[in-house]
Amino acid sequence: MRRRANCRGRESLRALAAVALGLTGAVGTSGCYSERCGEVFLCESPPPQPSPCDGGPASAASLDECGVFVSEHGNDNDPGTKDAPVRTLQHAIGLAASGRGNGEAATRRVYACGGLFEEKITLPSGVDLWGSRRCDSGGDWSYDGSFGGPNEFTVIAPPGGIPVRVLGGEDDAVIAGDNATSMIFGVRVKAADASASDGKSSIAMILSAGARAIVRASEILAGNGKDGQPGKDAPSFRARSGVVGNDGADACTADAAPGALPVVTACGNGIESTGGYGGDGGLEAGGDGASGLPEPSGTPDNRGLAGRGASSMPCNAGEDGAEGADAERAAGAVGAGLLGADGWVGVRGDDGKKGGVGQGGGGGGGGKGRDSAMNACPAGRPQGGAAGGSGGSGGCGGEGGQGGDYGGASIAIVALQGSAITVEAGSKVLGAKGGDGGVGGTGQWGGFGLAGGLGGNARLTDTSRGCRGGFGGRGGRGGDAGGGLGGHSLGIGSLDASVAISEHATVLPGDAGKGGRGGNASAEDTVGQGRAGTTAFWYRFDAPDPEPPR
Repeated sequence: MRRRANCRGRESLRALAAVALGLTGAVGTSGCYSERCGEVFLCESPPPQPSPCDGGPASAASLDECGVFVSEHGNDNDPGTKDAPVRTLQHAIGLAASGRGNGEAATRRVYACGGLFEEKITLPSGVDLWGSRRCDSGGDWSYDGSFGGPNEFTVIAPPGGIPVRVLGGEDDAVIAGDNATSMIFGVRVKAADASASDGKSSIAMILSAGARAIVRASEILAGNGKDGQPGKDAPSFRARSGVVGNDGADACTADAAPGALPVVTACGNGIESTGGYGGDGGLEAGGDGASGLPEPSGTPDNRGLAGRGASSMPCNAGEDGAEGADAERAAGAVGAGLLGADGWVGVRGDDGKKGGVGQGGGGGGGGKGRDSAMNACPAGRPQGGAAGGSGGSGGCGGEGGQGGDYGGASIAIVALQGSAITVEAGSKVLGAKGGDGGVGGTGQWGGFGLAGGLGGNARLTDTSRGCRGGFGGRGGRGGDAGGGLGGHSLGIGSLDASVAISEHATVLPGDAGKGGRGGNASAEDTVGQGRAGTTAFWYRFDAPDPEPPR
């Protein structure tokens, strides 16, 4: 009973279908229904007919209605048909994306002869590039992969720049619908060495944000990256030296002889080294000098302290100023660098820091004109003791060297945010040699500190003389710079992109570049050395940066 009821239901559907077909003018129901109850079909329209352009790139017919044709021997003034191909790939891509004109629909396919095309191309997602076509005299533009061998690839090898850029939805390009994908087939893409916009990296193909592409039976080959330039050395001559301190006035020239004025070395950016004032010469006691500036940090042997003025004992000379601190070698470059629309940007080594300024010497103490036994000065002359000399100022710190530049990367395919790349069987995606990082620049020697001024001459007693100022301290040596990052060697470098690689595809890196040495470092000295580049068949730049090797 249940089977009979089900069949009655299907008979009702059959009747309704026949009415519907009759209303729409159908001429028959052949192929739509079966005599068996369980095989009832509703066919309101005939199935779509296959297009003559359907099929894979190795087997589909090469027809004018299916694509635009391009040959080394073509002419860009021609319409891009089989009999009148255009000359350049980019012109063919433009015709395929927008149509040949006269209302013709866009074919979104390019057929390219085997041969060399020395040009850069931009390919909108949704436009296919099918290369390795047989188009010699009498050729039928069929796929030549099984006949001509590897030399019959369509070779895209410009002398400079990035050979292939696949455009995404954010680019000003014609896109064939949402999630449209370009197929690159039978093509060898070869980047020149160091041909990216930074003049150092070599990148064969970039997928812009949102772009989608399939690489099938093709080769994507990066060239070598260029070694990074060494960082600029700081000047080979010493930084500015200090200034000799001023001499103090002699005894008996004034009842209160003012101490010698300080001298100053200006080292730029508001940094100065100042010798201390000399102590005043007085009647009953000499004045103390002033300490040199800037005050030193830590506990150096010399601290630029002031000399003591004469009292019951003669005066003291000012102390020599502390030397400026030598800057240490700066750190070498670390990190993965950045992917962007122009490719990859690496990391320079840190610049060396400036050496510390030498402290000025302390000012010498002043003398006194009278002691318990006698006056130092003759009657009728001023009775003051001699003034102390001011301290000499210290030398400026040396400039630091400039960090070494990064070595250029070698990356076959760069896939940016939201893009999707699929590498299918039979394809090769190969990185080459990354450039070595540049060595860091060397620092500059600090300037010399100079002598303090002489104290004033004595008259009759030792306590009347003035004391000399201390030497200014030597400026510290500028720091050597760090070495640059070595260039990566990657098959694919991605940033928040989808990457799919067939197990029968070949995706391999070459050798990464070494990190640059720190400035003034021997081969065995690793302080300040930049990190070596990364070697990987696929490296995700959105993943955490790995720890550097220890």
